[in-house]
Amino acid sequence: MKNIHNITKILFFVFVIAIAVVIIGAYAFKHNKPAGQPILTANFIDLNKVEKISKYRSCQGHTVVPQDESESARSMKHYVVLKPEYTGGSKVEVYSPISGIVQSTRSQPDKGLEGEIWLGNKGSNWEVSIQHIVILDSIKEGQNIKAGEVVGHVANNGIDVVYGVGAGNTKTIDGYESPYLNLDSPFNHINESVLALYRSKGIAREDLIYSKEYRDQNPCKYRDKQGGLNDIDHPEDWVKI
Repeated sequence: MKNIHNITKILFFVFVIAIAVVIIGAYAFKHNKPAGQPILTANFIDLNKVEKISKYRSCQGHTVVPQDESESARSMKHYVVLKPEYTGGSKVEVYSPISGIVQSTRSQPDKGLEGEIWLGNKGSNWEVSIQHIVILDSIKEGQNIKAGEVVGHVANNGIDVVYGVGAGNTKTIDGYESPYLNLDSPFNHINESVLALYRSKGIAREDLIYSKEYRDQNPCKYRDKQGGLNDIDHPEDWVKI
């Protein structure tokens, strides 16, 4: 009888320890697991005011590639060009496409960068960057932001949109200072409601993205030694809205 009692006590303690391990493990998983890549649940601009958007891996603008040089001679960002009647500065609002945090802001007007904002989630290195905007004075680094919230206005003729992982420094690649460790298209990370906005314009996700295989087999040509791409010869790089 005494042995049975001892076995019962041992089993009870084993049971308690097992429950404690599960609870502690669940807590650690909940609070320490890395957050996934941000999902765009709002569009960054009113599509009715946009003329065209460049494809991911286009031959437009200048070289935009990750620092590991796993890709080259292409622009891994999207250029968003306004309709002529909306150009000229501060006529079109820019919205946060995600609910998260304002990770950083900067302005380098001497380099043609009026304002840039980086938006992300806690625990994830992936962020959304919107460039060439006039950022609202009320927007501060570190503040929480909601999807669809106004963060600024288009500074001139359009904006650049980048979805990537920033680096602590820059690396010169084909004359361009790359600040990115990794890059992807934001259109690979939009929810169904945002995708529906593009579908209503007759645009599918795949219309906005060149695959790596395609661009590797059809390389862009440089027009100078500073990472400038041969945009004139590639009108197919643009998706008209």
